[in-house]
This record gives sequence, C-alpha cells and structure tokens, in this order.
Amino acid sequence: MGARRLVRVGVAGGILGAALLAGCGQPETSPRQADRPSGLASGDPVPSGVTGGDSTDRGSTGGDELVAWVDEYCGAAADVVDAASRIPVIDASTPERTSATAGRLLTVMIGGLDNALERLRSLGETGVDGAERVRTSTVEAYGRVRDQAAGAKRALDRRGAEAVGAVRATLDRVGGLDLLGDLERVPELRDAGTRSDTCGRLTAWGNGRIAGR
Repeated sequence: MGARRLVRVGVAGGILGAALLAGCGQPETSPRQADRPSGLASGDPVPSGVTGGDSTDRGSTGGDELVAWVDEYCGAAADVVDAASRIPVIDASTPERTSATAGRLLTVMIGGLDNALERLRSLGETGVDGAERVRTSTVEAYGRVRDQAAGAKRALDRRGAEAVGAVRATLDRVGGLDLLGDLERVPELRDAGTRSDTCGRLTAWGNGRIAGR
C-alpha cells in the first residue's frame, strides 16, 4: 500500500510547518493555504476521507467486512491528520500569548488523538491473524503520544511559557508517529487497504505537503 511511510512524513510536515516554535513570533491565524493539503483552496474543506468522517461506505456497500474494518482503522489515522491540519500557529510575541496559543495547539492535538483512540478501541474482531496485534499496538502508540501531550498541557498550565520546550517535544513526537502502525505487514490487511477509500486518501495526501512543503 505504501501509505505507512508517506502518512508519517505528511503529518510531520503539517505539524512542524504550522507551529514551529523557535522564535517564530507569528500571530495566531486561521489555517493558511500552505497549511492545507496541496491543491485545496483556502475556503475548501479537507477531503472527507481525511477528516475522520464516515469512511466505511465503500467497504459496507461491497459487503467486505475486512475492508470496512481497515477503512475505519485508517479513519483513526485521518483524525490525527485532520487535527494536525488545524493546529494554530504559536504566537511568541509575549509569554502570555505563547502560553495561550500553545495550550490551544495541544488541546486540538489531544482531541484528535482522543477521537482516533475511540475509533480504534471500538473496532471489532476480524478473524485475521495479526489484526488484533496491529490494533493494540497502534492504540498503545497513540496513547503514549496523547499522554505526553496531556503532560505538556499540564506543564503549561503550571509554568506558562517556561514549559514551551515540552510543547516542542510533543510536536516532534506527534510528527514522528507512525500512524498506520504495522498494517501493511499483515497481508490480508494490506490487501484490504488497497480497496479502502480512506487508506487511499491517506496515501495520496500524506506526502509531506500538508504544510506546503
């Protein structure tokens, strides 16, 4: 499927391009054209398959439960991509603005990860050997990053802009997150992913250009 590496690179580009903390001094703004997937105008929505919306139509219509399962799995990754595309720019003009905008950034990311975790945890059995291991390992990976983001948010609440380093570390961690985990290492799941609209969109959009790179 080839989506695993590409999606990781795409999210890293979106997060780091939209919220680089090293003395940016930029005011918080609505998402810029450069922060959106390549080819979208500033007023256009992110494609439905990448925003974590209802993504199981193709699999359900075809009666292929495994495709529907994989489509929902990729939908969880899409929730993280969507959150990354919506994080605000850090306003480093004053310590107070730095703390406030960094807090909003973390809130968006935590929300996206929470949505993704809920979807992953709700997935049922597939009967495919290795599918549960893939789901569990991805839940654990997302959960660790979510916990780090929540810890950075608590540090901001206590120490304000002095804790901005924790936010930077969290961005690096989210940017390096392997969103699809070991999906492609299970042949049945990999093959189902080639028939999933959402997995296909993640492959197409997860190309390092979420931040206009």
